Amino acid sequence: MLRMTDGGDGRDHLRLASSRPFVVLDGAGYPDPIDEPLAEGTPRPALTSIAVRVDGDRLEATTTLALHGRIINGQCIGDASDRTAIVASATVGALGALLDCAVVVESALIVDVAGIDAAVTVLRLESTSSDPDSSDELLVGSALVRGDSEDATARSVLSALNRRISR
Repeated sequence: MLRMTDGGDGRDHLRLASSRPFVVLDGAGYPDPIDEPLAEGTPRPALTSIAVRVDGDRLEATTTLALHGRIINGQCIGDASDRTAIVASATVGALGALLDCAVVVESALIVDVAGIDAAVTVLRLESTSSDPDSSDELLVGSALVRGDSEDATARSVLSALNRRISR
């Protein structure tokens, strides 16, 4: 996995990450939801790279996913202080072609849960029905921060949307 991140001094840095999952040795015994198996034949996009570029107070995030040999990209640009939400929006953008409705990032945060950092993303799927009784659907996804927060944020978006994509 190839990732560009800001090193804190305004310059872009390139970082290589292993595609193998990290092993968490905290003894909790709870698997990451993104590792939960799906029914055979269910499409599951794979996160292949995240590029983050900082230019002053602007941040540009590009997320690349692969699905059945096809590469799909999503991009989002915004205020650098909204880094987690921008990465989540870029991931949602990459998934847009696979979804049958509009998706909005309601919240994307890195939270401390019992001393372990986790990315939590809340997504709103906008109803496309003209029925006045239909309402938007909220989805929540989470992922442990195993290396960097950008990777965990993208995985939390995938965690929220994987079941929806499989429909």
